[in-house]
Amino acid sequence: MTPLYVGYAAAILGTICWIPQALQVWRTRDTRSLSLVAQVLFLVTVTLWLIYGLMIVDWPLILANIVSVTAMIAIVTAKLKFK
Repeated sequence: MTPLYVGYAAAILGTICWIPQALQVWRTRDTRSLSLVAQVLFLVTVTLWLIYGLMIVDWPLILANIVSVTAMIAIVTAKLKFK
């Protein structure tokens, strides 16, 4: 397996894991069990990974973190909206 395939596999798995959480939060409007601080910190983390991926033009990193940033924005927005 080449490093590129490993990168894409990690990108896909690391990205799709947040989509069910985002959907669940918006469907149920229940965010009590989510830590706002943890969600914001992770949003900052994936945003920095996105910036890094853009700087080095690494497509697995860029694509994965675009989706991750989007999912995390949805989760943080829900946490703020459905307190």
